[in-house]
Amino acid sequence: MNRFVRELWNELKTDFGLRSVMLNPLPHISYCIFEETTVTSDPMLEEIASVMGAFSAKTEYLGIFTGERPVIFIGVAKSPKLASLHKSLCKVLCEAVDSKAAVYSETHWIPHITLAYGDDVNRSNIGPVMERLAFKDFHHEFVIDNLAVLEEIPEKGIVVSKSFRLTCS
Repeated sequence: MNRFVRELWNELKTDFGLRSVMLNPLPHISYCIFEETTVTSDPMLEEIASVMGAFSAKTEYLGIFTGERPVIFIGVAKSPKLASLHKSLCKVLCEAVDSKAAVYSETHWIPHITLAYGDDVNRSNIGPVMERLAFKDFHHEFVIDNLAVLEEIPEKGIVVSKSFRLTCS
């Protein structure tokens, strides 16, 4: 899955000049976002990772979050295991921090892998981009085997600041 997403990102960058995803060049599913926290997330993430084993997930479709700054994404099936992981993370992490995104709540969360977003996607290129992507196969299976904390570092961009393996068998 990692290779497939990176190939799509490179194609969108080369053929359409879309560079937004290169700010965070790590294919991922976001479970919760927040700007700053006074809570140390490590113990909570370690606990969740220790009771959750790696599991398979499937991508199913190409989608768009609409609005002034559309997001083009690959939709991930919300399996019981993925929903359970998200629920655990929301319960212990998202509620413990000043979360800025209600779209990550259990009710509204749509698991996805972002392909393009922000100012890159506009009225003049969204049609050609979607036309190109619409004929690709987005049915893939991959393994979710870790939780990572991504952090924006000035001069470096977005980096993995911490990672926790899902270790329960």
